[in-house]
Amino acid sequence: MPITGHHHISMYTKDARQNKYFYTEILGLRLVEKTVNQDNPTMYHLFYGDQTGTPGTLLTFFEMPNLGKHHPGTNSIARLALLVPDKQALDFFEARLNRYEIQTTTSTYLGQQALAFQDPDGLELILIDNHDRKIPEVWQHNPYSDIPENLQILGMGPVELRLRDIRPTADFLVDILGYQPLSADVYSLDSKGLYSDFVLVEDNGERVKPGRGYVHHIAVSVPTDEDLEAIRQKIDQLSGSNSGIIDRYFFKSLYYRHNKIMYEFATEAPGFIIDTPIENLGETLTLPDFLEDRRAEIENNLEEI
Repeated sequence: MPITGHHHISMYTKDARQNKYFYTEILGLRLVEKTVNQDNPTMYHLFYGDQTGTPGTLLTFFEMPNLGKHHPGTNSIARLALLVPDKQALDFFEARLNRYEIQTTTSTYLGQQALAFQDPDGLELILIDNHDRKIPEVWQHNPYSDIPENLQILGMGPVELRLRDIRPTADFLVDILGYQPLSADVYSLDSKGLYSDFVLVEDNGERVKPGRGYVHHIAVSVPTDEDLEAIRQKIDQLSGSNSGIIDRYFFKSLYYRHNKIMYEFATEAPGFIIDTPIENLGETLTLPDFLEDRRAEIENNLEEI
């Protein structure tokens, strides 16, 4: 399968303004796209990443002001890791997060030094010392952040799934999507890097109850429209339905739920500079062409952030 790694991961937030402050002002990511949920344009859909929102650096959030508390549990995308260059960067973020009164825990994760904490919605995050391991060459720094380039977050790292039965997911990753088993619970497209890893954790506890901080889906990256069509043909042969290919304007996508987890397959192009200069990304509300005639209505239903 023509998959190159993670593309983005999408979560729920209760407060878009608070969410924007945390990810841009504290973690130093860039808001590269301020748009709406195309299936429900009454809610914001925010994208954070590197300078241009390169696939693999993207965290996205749907704002739902009426969300209740999230109850973590099994059959879920439980937490995600972000890569930082080295131990110096980990120390920098530990001090920075503590300065903002955000509790942190130091540990190791997949053999690397790590720093665990939660965002304002309770989403579990881990910063991992990448320690010279491979990352995609296309990843960029964020020149709009006050964090020095040599300390900035690089992009997404391992994504952790908690499942009652990990075997179907392991088989799906290996036999259908082409991942390599690095151990009994880690699956990767590149044994020299952490940027594409899935970590499978067996969890027989209570099932997850979605709320603020819930992870809705994980998207993996495919280079071209032709590659996405090849994936559609293969996914069509599996049990269960899929969304078919959907034009999301910034990329094309296909969604498929397997063993309780929602996967998205998303193209790398055209990206967020399709209609916005690099220097102006994230400044104004961007709508796909098919929603432009509803702009006034949509803007009236959103609180400016």
